[in-house]
Amino acid sequence: MPAAIRPFERRDRDQLTALANLHVGAVIPGVMLSVNTVLGQLEREPYENMVDPWVAERLCLVAEQESGIVAATLLHRFRTDDDVSAGYRGAGGIRWLLCKVDAEPAGALLLEQALAQMRLWQVTMVGAENDLPAIACYGVPNTLPHIRRLLLDAGFGQPTRAELVLAARCEALTVHRRDGISVTRTLGLLGARFTLSADDAELGFIEVCEAPAEMARSSIAARWADIGNLILREGVDPADAMPALLSAAADWLLLGGVTRLVDYWAEDVDSPSYLEHLERAGFHVLVRNERGFTRAV
Repeated sequence: MPAAIRPFERRDRDQLTALANLHVGAVIPGVMLSVNTVLGQLEREPYENMVDPWVAERLCLVAEQESGIVAATLLHRFRTDDDVSAGYRGAGGIRWLLCKVDAEPAGALLLEQALAQMRLWQVTMVGAENDLPAIACYGVPNTLPHIRRLLLDAGFGQPTRAELVLAARCEALTVHRRDGISVTRTLGLLGARFTLSADDAELGFIEVCEAPAEMARSSIAARWADIGNLILREGVDPADAMPALLSAAADWLLLGGVTRLVDYWAEDVDSPSYLEHLERAGFHVLVRNERGFTRAV
């Protein structure tokens, strides 16, 4: 029996949350979204302070089969006003696409209906950001190949960029710092900032961002943080400075019960040497996320 495609109803909230967490669990361990977090994203996203104000309409569609939600998608229509960035102005977006691995036909039917809605909205193009409100869960991870397949089969083009998400145990990052090197902690733009200095000269700094507690109903999720900024002064040897910065951040996070640190490496932005230094420090690849899936209406 083919799936029935319909708008989300409040009675779907637990099944939708379970479906979202099914996908999150394939990307990052120990992180679970709460019902309130999932429902909140259907209405507005306060942490997306740039893009969220550009959204004119939101619509969540679900695919129901045998009284169960097997697929779901959140659609955005962006405003056409001049204050909206040109890449989003008048466009449509698939904020996320969820589908059980044994329900791809339902997922395909859902995408078909989603694109029909985009045509009704008369958007200029459709992008598939596929961002869930959980750390590391953005784009299309290589752990969710069926989502990639659904998008390509629906006419979306190949992704235009990819990013590695790397994770490390904080305990593995703590090292003994050399004499003559000091670290000071201040408030940075994205969280706590640790500045490395030697002989009264700043060598660089790192900022770490802890995951918002409201994102999770699992205490394990609070054990994750990510690197918001890691900047070294020109000429500073990363082999010396990066371990010291990572160690200072890890020591601080461990005091608060955070045990895992995440960083990101984009193939088209970051140097191969930066990836090498991260791996040498104790980071390993958690997932590879592809981005830039778009198609004409």
